[in-house]
Amino acid sequence: MKFPSGIRPFRAFTLIALPILLACVLLLALYSLQVVNRAAYREQGRSTITRVETVPAARGDILDRYGRLLVTNAVSYDIHIERSVLVTDEDPNGILLGLIELTEAGGIRHTDTLPITADAPFAFTEMDDIQAGRMADWLEHFELQELSAPEVMDWMRNHYAVPEDYTPAQARLAVGVRWELELRTLFGIVDYVFAAGLDQEMIAAVSERCYPGVSITVGSHRVYRTPYAAHLLGRIGPINKDQVEKFTELGYPMNALVGQDGAEAAFEEYLHGVDGKRVTIRSAEGEILSSYYTEEPRAGADVTLTLDLSAQQVTEEALAAEIAKINADRVKKAKPGETVQLAQGGAAVVIQVGTGDVLAAASYPSYDLSEFLENYSQLVADPARPMFNRALQGRYAPGSTFKVVTATAALTEGIITPNTTIYDRGIIDEYEGITFTCWTYPGSHGTINVMEALQMSCNYFFYITGRSLGIAALDRYAAAYGLGQSTGIELYENTGVLASVEYKKEAIGEDWYVGDTLQAAIGQSYHLFTPLQLASYAATIASDGKRYANHMLYSVSGPQGFRNPPELLSSVNASEDTYAVLREGMLMASRYGSASYVFGNYRIPVCSKTGTAQVSEDTVNNAVFIAFAPMEDPEIALAVVVENGANGYYLAEVARDIFDWYFTREPEAAPIPENTLLP
Repeated sequence: MKFPSGIRPFRAFTLIALPILLACVLLLALYSLQVVNRAAYREQGRSTITRVETVPAARGDILDRYGRLLVTNAVSYDIHIERSVLVTDEDPNGILLGLIELTEAGGIRHTDTLPITADAPFAFTEMDDIQAGRMADWLEHFELQELSAPEVMDWMRNHYAVPEDYTPAQARLAVGVRWELELRTLFGIVDYVFAAGLDQEMIAAVSERCYPGVSITVGSHRVYRTPYAAHLLGRIGPINKDQVEKFTELGYPMNALVGQDGAEAAFEEYLHGVDGKRVTIRSAEGEILSSYYTEEPRAGADVTLTLDLSAQQVTEEALAAEIAKINADRVKKAKPGETVQLAQGGAAVVIQVGTGDVLAAASYPSYDLSEFLENYSQLVADPARPMFNRALQGRYAPGSTFKVVTATAALTEGIITPNTTIYDRGIIDEYEGITFTCWTYPGSHGTINVMEALQMSCNYFFYITGRSLGIAALDRYAAAYGLGQSTGIELYENTGVLASVEYKKEAIGEDWYVGDTLQAAIGQSYHLFTPLQLASYAATIASDGKRYANHMLYSVSGPQGFRNPPELLSSVNASEDTYAVLREGMLMASRYGSASYVFGNYRIPVCSKTGTAQVSEDTVNNAVFIAFAPMEDPEIALAVVVENGANGYYLAEVARDIFDWYFTREPEAAPIPENTLLP
């Protein structure tokens, strides 16, 4: 063969032979695949399971304002059960019992949320919203809504082919897991994790037994680095049926874990990240043959809260100690056989003046988020309602702390001046069938001005000024202070009740009377405010009437991160002179009034007001306390409420502990958010 000029024979031969050789190799591979090993590959295809899985993105961390880690993620070795493999075994219930016995022996608790008691006689247990929704959907699917718990258990034993020789307790264990697995198949909710947080010994024990359909997977779980702030940090959980529409519109898969309350829910949009997709091929025995990503997950942003963890700890501990002290004192003073009514709960909130940042918000009793699942049944059944966030959702009459509103309105509207004096007669008895008395009656505070009235908490003085103002003016100033209004907090809050003509007509169905105005002027009537609103009220007084939105969000990390700036919500139409009078009256209350036993000689001038709010004739009064410090150029404000605490002056000790910590602590620098220019 003659080749064109410049082309050597060897190179030409290589160019011709190489494609022929590659074609031969491919033909041989196809022959092996389709003829020689056809049966083997067909069997392998039948005995493998290919599954496209959603890989949750790592959730962002939650930190306090100084960068202390509050909530993070940790790698977890978990037990996963492939239902499609398990149910093909001749004894799936036996496999599950063996797995339960193995993990329990190793101190590992498995996931069982079936709301039926652990042994006969069976009964439905207390359910949270998620449990109730899942159980209702399952019962409806099989048309079992009318069955009792024992009847449901009998149906489940038959449905899941539980052997007759199983004891009721064994049957309950088996059907609990079968129910969990079936839920995922029927309703596509979050993947079932049989048990999480395995140690190396348990991993080895499970692997050695080669349970069909059972495998060890690597996941992550939320880790709580603090036992404090449980009501503020919140939990994550599966999407419930009330959330489906919301998260579907946001593009979430229905098996996602989302924030259910607290900061986890409020800042879900920043924390959740973007999930990935992974293809996993398993053998019939559950062994992973191959796994690869089609979409890499992208982690969520870190969220920094306005909370100061040290402030939160001091506040929670001071509140708990004071409630314990109140109760111990009552028990000590009780007569033999006397029924003692104890203080049941309370809350305390600390706010940074001039920004509205919430530094601490304590609710008592509390609980440990890291043990939430283990203690859930006890928490739900506890009559003290430890899961209730009293700081943001509890509603309490403000008592005499409201008198600062009445004083503000009276001074601003010209009803009184700082020099106006009123003689305390002790009683108003001019209305037929009803009298209004000062707490000193039949005694008297004598002739006093507004500052002395605040110091002595004189009901008579504020009855008279409140009556002259009228309820409309009182409401206008109270609303400007944020009482009965949204505080702007990102977490769920109750906005409370501001007593008014309209409220009484709509809620009670009765007309408003002058007597209602007198009661409202001293913080009774229908007023109900949250401890957060009361703390914001104190901070607004400290800011000369400037009310800032309360925030829990300090900053967000990442490319789209930001620092949350202070936000002015409203201003009280009162002069600096008026606030000078109010501060002086509140200082006098601290030094010479009901809080003087704590703040009479305190090294820092504290402005405060105590309150004692009547609940009912047969119930010990609630105790309320507000304060800010220092008097000049205030830095922090707070409110404390104790249910059945009797007297507001008891709570001055909680405030003192907080002020002691704040004004003696070592200053800390807040972290600089990402993408912020340095000065």
